[in-house]
Amino acid sequence: MDFIKLDIYTASHDLEPLADRLTALGVSGFEFHDAADFEEFLHSGLGAWDYIGEELEPLKTQETRLSLYVTTDKQGEQLLAKIYKACADLRIEKSLVRETDWADAWKEHFKPFEVGRKFLIKPTWEETPGDVADKIVLEIDPASAFGTGQHESTKLCLEALEEVISADCNFLDIGCGSGILSIAALLLGAAKATMTDVSETAVRTACENILQNGFTSEKFAAHCGDIIGDGELLKRVAGDYKTYDVITANIVADVIIKMSEIFPLLLSSNGVLIASGIIGIRLDEVLTALKNAGLKVTQIRNNNDWWAVMAIDN
Repeated sequence: MDFIKLDIYTASHDLEPLADRLTALGVSGFEFHDAADFEEFLHSGLGAWDYIGEELEPLKTQETRLSLYVTTDKQGEQLLAKIYKACADLRIEKSLVRETDWADAWKEHFKPFEVGRKFLIKPTWEETPGDVADKIVLEIDPASAFGTGQHESTKLCLEALEEVISADCNFLDIGCGSGILSIAALLLGAAKATMTDVSETAVRTACENILQNGFTSEKFAAHCGDIIGDGELLKRVAGDYKTYDVITANIVADVIIKMSEIFPLLLSSNGVLIASGIIGIRLDEVLTALKNAGLKVTQIRNNNDWWAVMAIDN
């Protein structure tokens, strides 16, 4: 799958508000380009800059902008329309990025790293580092799906899973992306992982990643579709209802709020919901929605203004 790259031009002081606006729409990653930041770094005292190579000169005069990438599938088209509507007052430049170019670029920056107390996240194309006998190695190739484990929202989920996954529990991940959370749950001892996502690419990638980690098809189930608007999908996922001991929804605040009425139907009597992907300014809205749905919040955690909420059926 190819990608659309958007460069959205704005003033330096508007970069963060713009990122917040786009995050609320479902955008999960950005590149910031600001000449003021480069100048601040040069004069920060962190190094002696007697000479600046000519390849860095453009950074001193670059136009301030925010860059992001959108997939070329139906889901990407819908997100693209929302972005253009939300940024109608700003200059936007669009370009096509081929999947092969994308893969070569981002893989250079994805190296093995530790998350929480137990996990070592390792790209499938990297060798396992030495001296990791005390770690659970989780291999991942997200392709064009969300979920390398590097984003704060995913880290929060992985850390929470270490605390709540018990042997033989039944796990559900809504908005599975690369499948990283389902893999983590299975590695921690879950009996079975069920996954849903609106993206066919994500569902396919998640299945491939679970198999890559040594689990057979009997250990997981995957469904493509919108669990909010598709009643038949909800029935298939819910089974006999109140089925799942642990549910993760690492999405965005708007979707979590819309799903709040569904969670009590899916959680077992002692089940735990982990809702993540929430930016600070939307946290109170999410908490209110979960409370109104009859859920009791038991824990709130954050990482760099990304928040995760743990809740149980009250």
